[in-house]
Amino acid sequence: MARIAAHAEIKAGAAAGRPASRSRLSCIVRIAWRALRDWCGDAAYEHYLRSKGTRSASAHTLTPAEFYVEQLNRRYSRPNRCC
Repeated sequence: MARIAAHAEIKAGAAAGRPASRSRLSCIVRIAWRALRDWCGDAAYEHYLRSKGTRSASAHTLTPAEFYVEQLNRRYSRPNRCC
């Protein structure tokens, strides 16, 4: 999905008269940044809000602080079997 968006951005940059190499580099950096944020969990709240928008609006939407506490509770409430 991100690949398609990046390709469209590259075409739009070339059509606007910007050099394709600069546009392509900025797209690659933007995609890498998004991937890094997804990998480390930094974009979890944005994903939560996006999925919340597709579901029913009857449930309470968590604030960023509430979401963070909920994430910690979910992560550390299960038994840890490593030791």
